[in-house]
Amino acid sequence: MNISGGHMNPAVTTGLWIANKIDGRLASQYILAQLLGALVGAALVKGVLPRAAVSLALGGAPRLAGDVTFLQGVWIEALLTFFLVSAVFGTAVSSEAPKIGGFGIGLAIFVAALVGGNLTGAMMNPARAFGPAVINVSLNGQAVYWIGPLLGAAVAAALWKAVLLPRGQ
Repeated sequence: MNISGGHMNPAVTTGLWIANKIDGRLASQYILAQLLGALVGAALVKGVLPRAAVSLALGGAPRLAGDVTFLQGVWIEALLTFFLVSAVFGTAVSSEAPKIGGFGIGLAIFVAALVGGNLTGAMMNPARAFGPAVINVSLNGQAVYWIGPLLGAAVAAALWKAVLLPRGQ
């Protein structure tokens, strides 16, 4: 039984909506569930881990490296998310894609973490940033983790829809 198709990222879900792979109502429901799940997950982490560990890691809330500006953070997150959403379309959405979705998507996340992890945290997922930030009241810079990933997902989805997806798909 296929319930969600593995939707855990509002940026990816938005990209699929832009490319007309899911309708707006379903996308909205997925995004609401993703945000609620992020809040529950962050609350569980805060409740289970020792206080010192949660404090040291800001409860998992991301932050920009000291020398990364807001605009640089947005562009880094947009670029990383562009490649993530492209990997999703290229391995899991396109009918011509090799059926290696999990591997290709995981590899994209791994490379993005290597490239951008020390700069922005390589979130590429607004929900992943949102949950810990709200639960730990650490909302500084949250816009980076919404604007960047949604921008990157939108550009990737538009490119795939207009140029790369097989016609009629």
